[in-house]
Amino acid sequence: MRQVFLRFYLTVVVCFLATSLLIGGIYKQLIERTNQRYLTDIFKSTVSIIEEELGDLPPSLWHDEASRLRGKLPVPVQIETLGEYSLTPENQKSLEKGDIILLLDKGLYIHRIHKTDQIVVLGPIPFLTDLDNISWLDFLALFLMGAALGLPTWLWLRPFWRDLLQIIQQSRRVGQGDFAARVALDESSALASLGVTFNGMAHDVEELTASRRAMIDAVSHDLRTPLARMRYRLEAIKSGADAGAQVAAIERDLGQIDELIEEWLTMSSLDSPQMQMNIQPQAMIPWLNKIAVEFSLDGKAPELICQIEANDPYMDIDSYYLGRAVSNVLSNARRYGGDHIVMTLSWSDGQASLMIDDNGEGIPQEQRSRLLQPFTRIEGSRNKATGGFGLGLAIVAMIARGHGGSVSIDTAPQGGARIILLWPTPLRSLS
Repeated sequence: MRQVFLRFYLTVVVCFLATSLLIGGIYKQLIERTNQRYLTDIFKSTVSIIEEELGDLPPSLWHDEASRLRGKLPVPVQIETLGEYSLTPENQKSLEKGDIILLLDKGLYIHRIHKTDQIVVLGPIPFLTDLDNISWLDFLALFLMGAALGLPTWLWLRPFWRDLLQIIQQSRRVGQGDFAARVALDESSALASLGVTFNGMAHDVEELTASRRAMIDAVSHDLRTPLARMRYRLEAIKSGADAGAQVAAIERDLGQIDELIEEWLTMSSLDSPQMQMNIQPQAMIPWLNKIAVEFSLDGKAPELICQIEANDPYMDIDSYYLGRAVSNVLSNARRYGGDHIVMTLSWSDGQASLMIDDNGEGIPQEQRSRLLQPFTRIEGSRNKATGGFGLGLAIVAMIARGHGGSVSIDTAPQGGARIILLWPTPLRSLS
């Protein structure tokens, strides 16, 4: 902190002194001009009085009269000859014209008595000689003012440095792998916004690391399992087992691996900063009916309910990616839910809502937020009967965010799971 304090303090002091000298110089020039005009007027009056007093006396008595007047005038007065002072040609001409001349270096005002070689000398005046001089008191005042700046500088810098040290320490912890490190700064701190940004960054890094760890665990398991089965079936074929059945099983395992890779690539493309949705108006009812038909079971397709008064409603969506999201939800409903699926489309206050309900066992409330993270599944779902990679709802959440919306999980009226997709869109109708 010492080095930071000295740099900051010296910067403040130098700027303060430079500003003080500049303002002092300007102020001094104004004061000098005002004072000189004021003194000139006073000395003109004084010279007029002296000349009136001397006008009726012979020149031989002028010196005595000037001595007598010294006690009555505010400045010293004396009578001298014109050649006593070395004047510049300009001052010499002004003096001959009857002007009052200021000899600033000597602190004197001089004036020639009309039609004589005598001059009236007023001064020396200490004020005039002190105008350009800087006394030790001036230096002492500047020093004391500079020293006084040290206290407010230290009082301001101390909490700033304390908070900065906390951020540095916590950033080192994050750099060493402790992604749970957070800074705790007062709202009044000058670094409060930086602390909020740091905590947000640390949180994102922590979630990213946890997601990556879960992804590695999940991918390794989901790849290892079908590969192990394929290796077993190849050995079975070598041992003389029914090749047709084993080859069909191997093809299913390859399909599972291909499905995992496709889900993984989809999630990666959605997570890319360059990814942008192709938002266009879409007739929602025919589009949803087409998706529902693909998930028919025993000739029974998911039921579609439209709660929009307008006929043939159009909404702004990316039909490919939102269709992928709806398909993922319907696939989960078929896999984990019951045999009755209901899709409900509504619109209110510039926001569309698509609810997909099933009559399965539902999703425990404590696990709902987890299921929106990649490679997360309900305990017990990782088995041969249900399958899945834990990416379906994570992809749905990413697609919803790409539309400027969100996804949430609730309980359906039938007791199963309700997945709610929300996104902003205008509502149009061609009818």
